[in-house]
Amino acid sequence: MKKETGEQNKTSQFRLERNHILFLIDCLLLLLAGLNSLFVRFGLDFVEMHKYSPGVWYLILFTIIANVLNGTYKIVWRYATPRELIVLLRGLFLGYAFTLIVLHFTRVAVLPRSVGALTFLGSFFLLLSARLFYQFVRTSRRSTGKQIGIIGAGDAGVVILNEIKRAEYGKVVVFFDDDISKIGKIVAGIRVVGPLERIMDYVQKFGLEELIIAIPSATSEQMNRIVSLVDTKRVKLRTVPSLSQLLNREPTLGDLREISIQDIVGRQPVTVDLNSISRYISRKRVLITGAGGSIGSEIVRQISKFSPQEVILLGRGENSIYEIYNELKEQNSEITLSPVIADVYDVELMEKVFKQYQPDIVFHTAAHKHVFFMQNNLYEALRVNVLGTMNLAKLACKYECEKFVFISTDKAVHPTSYMGASKRLAELYLLSIPQDCKTCFSIVRFGNVIGSRGSVLWKFKKQIEKGGPITITDPNMKRFWMSIPEAVSLVIQAGAFSKNRELYVLDMGKQIPVEQVAKSLANLMGKPDIEIRYTGAIPGEKLEEELFYEFEEPKQTTHPKILRTEYDSINIDQQKLEMQVRAIMREFLDGNEKKAREILEETLKWR
Repeated sequence: MKKETGEQNKTSQFRLERNHILFLIDCLLLLLAGLNSLFVRFGLDFVEMHKYSPGVWYLILFTIIANVLNGTYKIVWRYATPRELIVLLRGLFLGYAFTLIVLHFTRVAVLPRSVGALTFLGSFFLLLSARLFYQFVRTSRRSTGKQIGIIGAGDAGVVILNEIKRAEYGKVVVFFDDDISKIGKIVAGIRVVGPLERIMDYVQKFGLEELIIAIPSATSEQMNRIVSLVDTKRVKLRTVPSLSQLLNREPTLGDLREISIQDIVGRQPVTVDLNSISRYISRKRVLITGAGGSIGSEIVRQISKFSPQEVILLGRGENSIYEIYNELKEQNSEITLSPVIADVYDVELMEKVFKQYQPDIVFHTAAHKHVFFMQNNLYEALRVNVLGTMNLAKLACKYECEKFVFISTDKAVHPTSYMGASKRLAELYLLSIPQDCKTCFSIVRFGNVIGSRGSVLWKFKKQIEKGGPITITDPNMKRFWMSIPEAVSLVIQAGAFSKNRELYVLDMGKQIPVEQVAKSLANLMGKPDIEIRYTGAIPGEKLEEELFYEFEEPKQTTHPKILRTEYDSINIDQQKLEMQVRAIMREFLDGNEKKAREILEETLKWR
């Protein structure tokens, strides 16, 4: 502690000494500006210069005082921006204006208008030049680090440039851009070159060691193009997060990360209405089931930025809940987090949770999601995905929660797997909630997310690390893809839109072949020639997914990537639906899977 205090005192002393030196330099420059103005006005007529010099001394004195009171010497000029330069101009103007007022009323000296104006303008020029020269010298002295190029000469690129300068991370020597109006121009003192097709030529020309993609709004297609043009074996490639991850803030140097598969496959141009989200999350108690999972934990991360009163982290796995709990506490020690280890199927325990925490908002993400595993475990798929959802829905009505948002899947549309069927049954139950329930129920349906635990990309990654082969069930298999942060942003936004018994579907763009995703991942990992082996489709797996039933009429919301379909006319007996589900589970336990499947298929026809 004493050592730290000593270092802080040394730093403060150094800054004080530096300010004293800057003050003395400013005094000399003001004097030079005053003498110069007298010379310009009177030439070598020293008699006239001496006659009017008192007015100049008053101007210099009052300008020095004005600069001190103005806070000019509190600015760290090493990092000065145009805003700080305005502060400098303000101090000089105040000194000039005060001098004119004092001399006008006291008549203690005479200051010709031309001399006063020239002194003011000369002072600004000299003081500004001194500070710009200081910045230039500091920048030149820090330019010994790695050579960096920034892709994207826009606002984000300039922000990253300034961050690199401040952190002394390296030297940015060039901007890359496809915009013809920018190519050949100078942005923030750095030359802009292009098009991107020539990027490797410039990498060699400038000796670049690192490229930074500073385009938060870049889509998957744009990112894929950039990656395809860069030889990652010759130059390091990093990127800033997408817009949805930044949540309308500027990127920082700490945000930079390696290019991932989600950047070139699942990155969607997503923005959200922060005000509408804040209105329904702020100062509310929010319960997230499956809070340790891929989707649930990301919901926790994003809603924590909207100042909820309390966040209840519910999950079966204590390790995953422990991880997200500690992650959030490290980021924000003031946030109120309540970890709960529980199974949504446990009615009594769920009752205790709702009674104790009285949640206002429920995000229900807890579910079994693996098609292959659930195909051999119909009982478990129905127990958690259907009966667990029913338990939560009943309690939400009983304790009058404001909103209940259920996470569904494209596999619930014309399901061919037990997992998809269980999600569809849960959809039907929620869509048939009686109108007398005060809770607003909504469903958000979307396709595959990149980076979820146990996903096919995890499998591909492990196979690539081992040297292959990559196993794919069918070369014609396609899926919708979106990154977890983008999908969750839209889920939370849909919660702001939701009215009772509405189903929201995320626009995930076009379906992308799984083989293409595997090849892109292999290329990112530096193994573009790895073998791909086809194993044949597994039971319950589709070649392509669907997002809507034919009777569902998609309607546009105020968000371009969120579609809505209403179920006003649905007429399902909830009690009978629950009985059917339990009957299916009994038949399955008794070994009558064929009979269980028949009941399941018949129940799925309800709508």
